[in-house]
Amino acid sequence: MNQLQRSLTLTEATNDLLSKCDLPASLTIEHCAVSLAMSMTSYRRKLTQEETSFKLIQNKFLNELCVKALLTKHSKIDELAVKLGYSERATFERAFRKKFGITPSQFRELSLVGNNHSSHKKLIEIAEHMPPMSGSCKQLLDEKEQDRLDLQRIVEIISKDAIFSARIMGLASRAIYGRTPKNLKEAISRNLGINMVVNFALVYAMKDSLQDHVEQMVIDQYSEAFLLAPKLFQLIRKSLASTTKFDIALIEQVLVFALLGVFLLSHKSAYKHELMLHSLQGVDDLNSLNNHIRESMGISVFSSSSLMLSLWHIDANLVKQLNHLEKISQSRAKSSEQDELVLFMLSCLYFSAAGHTDFSELEQKAELLNVNGFAEIKAQLFHS
Repeated sequence: MNQLQRSLTLTEATNDLLSKCDLPASLTIEHCAVSLAMSMTSYRRKLTQEETSFKLIQNKFLNELCVKALLTKHSKIDELAVKLGYSERATFERAFRKKFGITPSQFRELSLVGNNHSSHKKLIEIAEHMPPMSGSCKQLLDEKEQDRLDLQRIVEIISKDAIFSARIMGLASRAIYGRTPKNLKEAISRNLGINMVVNFALVYAMKDSLQDHVEQMVIDQYSEAFLLAPKLFQLIRKSLASTTKFDIALIEQVLVFALLGVFLLSHKSAYKHELMLHSLQGVDDLNSLNNHIRESMGISVFSSSSLMLSLWHIDANLVKQLNHLEKISQSRAKSSEQDELVLFMLSCLYFSAAGHTDFSELEQKAELLNVNGFAEIKAQLFHS
């Protein structure tokens, strides 16, 4: 192994080999092991220690190569098809259209609309002119900030809002949140909890304020994912083989709100909202989506979420944590075991919200993170 390869993690060294290969789709695990002067057993074991595998690395590389190449006019589509492992351009175009809903050429045209600066500026303008949150939501947040929110007070506030009361009762009555509650007090105290109800109030407020500005399917599917987030967190904690310690209240907030930026990026007034919609349909991996959107729109999903939450004056600790995840996604900060688990759960929520169906890579990642019984978690949350 040369000096450069010794200075890299094995994941980085593998990506380096893929980037130098003329046909990265044809690169094999055997070739990588030999190139890095390692046995197959040692190569697999050390990748596992980095909580990944050759298949995960190669698939992610090819997905990012595909989208990144289409952001510019530099790569010819014929050459890209061959690099991605397709025998001919027509086969690649059929597969791309099936996945993204448009041809590679059309995707490229959408990505070249405007520029990063103008797209970013427009998103800030949209966020700054978001409609105000509902009275009950604002009251809940104010009371929480002043540390005056207990069960009696939250029931008093919510009971005055018939629509929100009905939503909380309906959500608490779902099987994944326990037995059907008899009343609002029971729904909050036994099924959901005060913090979760406040989080959900913000989700519903955001959903209502953007109802006419974001495609209904995106609003519905992502709102559903946000509402599932706390239950996913609970199930993952129970299934972990390790004893990872979490700041439960903060991580619940991160899981509920980290993908909120999808609404801003999909806003019908955003210059590249059509590109975002096709990207949500075709990009399976959340990290790849962030890289792609950051490059084409000058902002990522995590940063968009932080922007919206900051303008609504939501907990600064939450925004700080989202900014930390953004740094990790750009490889500007090291990740802890907790960070990796949070990113994994966000990937699960994104994958489900975007309507993707092949969970095999997530199941492999769950195994690497020592999450036991992920198939059962997936069945309970995403196919119930």
